[in-house]
Amino acid sequence: MAHPIDIPPIRDDGLQLREDRAAQNRMWALQRAAWALFLLICLAALCGATGSGGWLHKREASFVSGAAEMPRISRWEGSDDMSITLTKNEPTHEITIGQPFFDKFAIERIQPEPAETSLSRLGQSFRFPTSGQPPHKITIDFRPIHFGLASFDLTIGGQTQNLSTLILP
Repeated sequence: MAHPIDIPPIRDDGLQLREDRAAQNRMWALQRAAWALFLLICLAALCGATGSGGWLHKREASFVSGAAEMPRISRWEGSDDMSITLTKNEPTHEITIGQPFFDKFAIERIQPEPAETSLSRLGQSFRFPTSGQPPHKITIDFRPIHFGLASFDLTIGGQTQNLSTLILP
């Protein structure tokens, strides 16, 4: 015994379809919202919100003796750097980086190399002798070895600030 075929009626626009027009309109609205979200993500990435360039990529922390420029967002196992500019005219500058930094990052290079390195309960201290008039610039190249939020203390000229970097996989 054959089952009768349910033939959809002809619509006003001439198509012979059975569809839920309200459901289709909701789907189109959801698709437009998703495209807007994708556009915002792309614009944020171009501005540096995902690391590796753009005006959002780095942030600056001001100290009495200078400033440190550190990435807001870094990429796991990608190279990055911290730039420290020393503005005080002193014969020797000391920088201390807290131990949590070394739990998340591996230092690849410090330019110029410190004359002395020491360990303390606060972290690792680097001493740089200087000559000539400031500003003096130190660049620390590093590679994130774990992803997540890296929060650590940075001490320049006796002033300590807590800095943080988000490390994306």
